[in-house]
Amino acid sequence: MTTDTATTNTDTAAEPADSATRSRVALLAIVLGVTALLSVPAGLLWPEPAGGGETYTFADIVGQRDLWWGLLTSLSIIAIISVPLQALATMLLVRRRGSTWATVGGALMWLGITVRGVAVAGWAAAYFFPTDPSLDGGGRAVFEVVNNDITHVFALMIPGALLALVGQVLQAVGLFRAKVVPVWVPWLSLAIVPTFVIPGNGLTGLVTGVPMAAAAAALGYYAWRRYAWRRYA
Repeated sequence: MTTDTATTNTDTAAEPADSATRSRVALLAIVLGVTALLSVPAGLLWPEPAGGGETYTFADIVGQRDLWWGLLTSLSIIAIISVPLQALATMLLVRRRGSTWATVGGALMWLGITVRGVAVAGWAAAYFFPTDPSLDGGGRAVFEVVNNDITHVFALMIPGALLALVGQVLQAVGLFRAKVVPVWVPWLSLAIVPTFVIPGNGLTGLVTGVPMAAAAAALGYYAWRRYAWRRYA
C-alpha cells in the first residue's frame, strides 16, 4: 500500500503567528507607509544646483540654508529608518526559496544606507555652517574649501549608495524567486538602479522616487497581510 503525502508550497506554508508578532509587523508596515509618503515631497523640495552637477555654489545655498539642512537631514533619517525596514520586510516574506539572496541583500542595504545617511547629513552640515550670514567673506572661503575637497564630501556617500543599490537588487532577485509578492513590487524596487544616472531631486526625481516609495509601502503591506492571515513565507 502506498500513501499519498500532500505537498505544499514551502514559500506559502501556513504557520501560526502570535499577536505580538502581528502587531510588530503592523507597526513595520505603518512606518514604511509613512516614510514612503514623506520621501516623495521631500525629494521635490531638495534644491537643485544652478550650474548642474552634484556640487552647489555658495549662492545656491546661502538663501535657503535652513531648507537645505532640514531637508537633507530629514531625508537621511527617513532613509536610515525606511531602507532597513524594507530589508526586514523582505526577509520576513522570503523565508525559504530565495532567502539567501534576501538575507545578503538585506545586510548590504543596512550597511550601505547607514553609511550613506551619515554622509548626507555631514554634507548638509558642511554647506550649512559656512553660509551663516554672520561669517561674511570668511564663510565663503570655507565653503570653497569644502567644494574643492569633493573626495572627502563624497567618500562615504557614493560607496554607501552603491552598497544599498546592490543590496536592493539582490533582495529583488530573492522576491522574484520566492514569488511571495506580485512581480511589480520587486520591479518597482529596482527603480533604485537609475538613481546613479537620474538626479534624485526635483521633478526629475519623481521618475525614481515614486516607484521606490510605492515598492517600500507595498513590502510593508504584504508583510503585514501575510502575518495578519497567520501565514509565513
